[in-house]
Amino acid sequence: MRYKKSELIAVVVTLAGIGLFFVDQLSPGNMLGNLIALLSGVTMGVMYLFSHKLPDEESSMSSVLLGQTVAAVIGVSFTFFHPTPVTLDTVGAILVLGVVQLGVPYVLYAIAVRNCPALSCSLIGMIEPLLNPVWVFLFVGEKPGFFALLGGAVVLVTVAVWSVMSARGAASQSAA
Repeated sequence: MRYKKSELIAVVVTLAGIGLFFVDQLSPGNMLGNLIALLSGVTMGVMYLFSHKLPDEESSMSSVLLGQTVAAVIGVSFTFFHPTPVTLDTVGAILVLGVVQLGVPYVLYAIAVRNCPALSCSLIGMIEPLLNPVWVFLFVGEKPGFFALLGGAVVLVTVAVWSVMSARGAASQSAA
């Protein structure tokens, strides 16, 4: 599949915005965390590319279930290395985060990917991590740095402009 020049530009500018977003937080002392975050982004990109090619909604839902099961197994394995208190609060938090933050969005993604190109899904999906500092600011009071705000703005504007341009291009093609 060949990508249009506008699509490649949108991806590069969005990645640059995400790079700015993390400039305030990157440090050589946290290289393992930085590498794990990078690997996470790469695996998410692979997910976008391959999930779009699944033959039907049942396959999409099966892949979401498999992915969530793998994530749960990996997460639970950390409890063997780091003692975790099992209280009503921690179990409740894990259940809420598992269902609300991961479960529902991935089910909606599996439904949407049937009708949405992989690039659209990935660019729209890039908005989610940008909202994390907003929630932290609103609930904890921690203010994001200048570069985080600048990077977030770059990503939001790029995704908005690309989405409008794509919609206009699709409308003009269908009218012709």
